[in-house]
Amino acid sequence: MIAADFRNARDVMRLGTAQPLLAALKTAKSLGARITARMGRVRRALRARRPMSRPRNLIHDTAYRRARAAAVRVVHGADDLVAELRGGRRRVLFEAASPVSFAVFRPVLALLQGDPRIEFWFTTSDGAWAPEAVFGPVGITERVIGAADAKWMKFDAYINTDFWNMTWLPRRSRRVHLFHGVAGKYGLDAPTHIAPVVATFDRLLFANRDRLRRYADAGLIDPDGEAAALVGYPKVDCLVDGSLDRSGVLRRMGLDPAAPTVLYAPTWSPYSSLSQAGASIITSLARRGGNVIVKLHDRSYDTSDRASGGVDWRLRLERVCREYDVHLADGFDTSPYLVAADVLVTDHSSVGFEYMLLDRPIVVIDCPQLLVHARVSQEKAALLRGAAEVVDAADVAAGVGRALADPWRQASRRRAIADAFFYDPGRASARAADCIYDVLALSHSHNAPSHAVAARPGLSSFETRTI
Repeated sequence: MIAADFRNARDVMRLGTAQPLLAALKTAKSLGARITARMGRVRRALRARRPMSRPRNLIHDTAYRRARAAAVRVVHGADDLVAELRGGRRRVLFEAASPVSFAVFRPVLALLQGDPRIEFWFTTSDGAWAPEAVFGPVGITERVIGAADAKWMKFDAYINTDFWNMTWLPRRSRRVHLFHGVAGKYGLDAPTHIAPVVATFDRLLFANRDRLRRYADAGLIDPDGEAAALVGYPKVDCLVDGSLDRSGVLRRMGLDPAAPTVLYAPTWSPYSSLSQAGASIITSLARRGGNVIVKLHDRSYDTSDRASGGVDWRLRLERVCREYDVHLADGFDTSPYLVAADVLVTDHSSVGFEYMLLDRPIVVIDCPQLLVHARVSQEKAALLRGAAEVVDAADVAAGVGRALADPWRQASRRRAIADAFFYDPGRASARAADCIYDVLALSHSHNAPSHAVAARPGLSSFETRTI
């Protein structure tokens, strides 16, 4: 299905825009002296937009296809020229598959949004989320559009976080992919089955060397080419740069910072621990005392069979959490809740690896069917489980007790995994912003983050008292 969509989108791009764009080219030619005055700028912009060279395909390299490709290049060149002559700010479209996509991109946006040379637009491509539902809660209300409207607008760059949820833009723009997880699910460590989709991106912003190497070994990227960029994972910069305060986060939730805090953050799937025994896990954690925070993946609120097994988890858990005085998190960014927690309970999710940057104990609920159906890398599953207390759903409370009693038991493993999974945390957002400036052919004018990067985050108040 993905490959078919890709071919259809390319056909639309090649065949559907020729006449209006050629007419625009004629208009541009009439500008005379104005074109001459701006020609230097135009040449630089066109070089920046020039697509990467592709290996010659000896099967499809026919005279007809070469002629058609040449015609498409002329049409796109004309469109690029008219857009450049029009001047104004660089237009960038960010597309979210769901709210977690925005959480991944948000720290990069914070560095770029104040640049007067850039104009951001926002859209979504998943039927489960309207654009307003993703961007409204985080205060973004301007230039929020539907995917159908975005298709026919001209953008200088397009930023995406999900290979399976994209809007294909018929008018040429530079394409940037920011990975939204590191857990090794759904074949993302080397998705050769969607190689044509991966190849359409001008920049792939990798969180670690391991995935970059796997893409290179699979032939998905040239490791020495400009498309592969090792930037780290911007979403986790706030876990190490000192910008989040545990006590402050807990107080904003109305919770006692002096009490031990457990975060239950399962992944989304009909085979997750949430579907297996979510209500009983929450009640058992509540009965042992202290603060309990429940943070669901945003996909768990999608009531389709694929995402949540058809369960309205919001409705079901609101009742359970009210009854047992458990805090049901309403924010979609997991980072503040990770900082607040003294121990994390999960099954198999990127948050398990992200939490290792804080070097605090993890309890993993054993879900064999989840590993199978989510196509989890056996290597990644073994790494997470090897740095955690692994328990059955019925033994979660006991596992949390053991983890809190000896929080440093697996510390060396956690640190080693965090070092491997997150390249130079604390500065990833700045590197990602640099890549976007390069794509836009703009000088880098943002300020680097001012927070120092902590080699090892400090202990929470609860850990300080119990060690």
